[in-house]
Amino acid sequence: MIQWLNKQQYGWEGIFHSEFFRNEDNQQELFISAECPVDDEYVNQAVNAFNALPEESIQEICKGIVRLAKLGGENEDFELPELENPEDILESCWFTTLYICQDNTMILEGEGDWEEVIGIVWKDNKIIYIGTDYLNPESWC
Repeated sequence: MIQWLNKQQYGWEGIFHSEFFRNEDNQQELFISAECPVDDEYVNQAVNAFNALPEESIQEICKGIVRLAKLGGENEDFELPELENPEDILESCWFTTLYICQDNTMILEGEGDWEEVIGIVWKDNKIIYIGTDYLNPESWC
């Protein structure tokens, strides 16, 4: 269920419960931003799909985040901890906002302890990009 905080003509903003990803306060509450024109049913379906990601998608996401962490970032003191499984990387990162676009695209935005942004892009329920240049559709190819 989405708690809408702001409904304006250019987009809606709110908060929702994430089944898997956490925010910087270690809570499973993330912001949502929906691009106009907004349709409640469309956004609720997108959030439900996001919260029902299959295990193979979660593993793909976590492996992509591990790859990003290995590249490093601004925090030169960050050392990638030993990971028993790829999901352990989520202890070193957090997420802020899920963007819902009208073209069946969702973007999850976050950051890692290595001080680099993380963007995960889905289109038509398929992960198409995991990286730092997530706001540039040309990089998704």
